[in-house]
Amino acid sequence: MSSRSLKMLGGAVSLTVMILLSGCATEGNESLKNETVTSIDQKIQDGVTTKAQIRAQFGDPRESSFTDSGHEQWRYSFTNASSDAANFVPLYGDLHQGTHGTEKTLTVLFNGDVVWHHTMNASAVKSGSGVF
Repeated sequence: MSSRSLKMLGGAVSLTVMILLSGCATEGNESLKNETVTSIDQKIQDGVTTKAQIRAQFGDPRESSFTDSGHEQWRYSFTNASSDAANFVPLYGDLHQGTHGTEKTLTVLFNGDVVWHHTMNASAVKSGSGVF
C-alpha cells in the first residue's frame, strides 16, 4: 500500500471514529442509567427507605423542593441521546441538527426522614435545531 493510500485510509478511519463518538451523549445522574421501574421499586420501599439510604444509592438530588403539603421532594434525572442520522447528510446536516433518546426521572417524596412515595418514569425525548 502506498503512503498516499495509507494517509487516505487513516483520514477515513479518523473521520468515522469522530462521527461515532459525537453521535451519543449522556447527561445527568449515571446511577439511573440501567434502572427500570421494577429495579427502582425493589430498591425503594415507601414507608421504609430513609433519606440516607436514597442518598447512598443515588447521591445528591438534581433538584429538591417542598410540596404544598410540606413533603420534601427530591428529583433525579438521566438522559441518553443519540444524534439523528440526517445530521451527517452533507448540506442537510449543516442546516438541521437533531437528537433522540430516553430521559429517566426518579421523584422521591419524604415524610420526615422516610420515603412517603416514589415514582420512576422513562420518556422518549427528541430535540432539533436549525433551518428545517
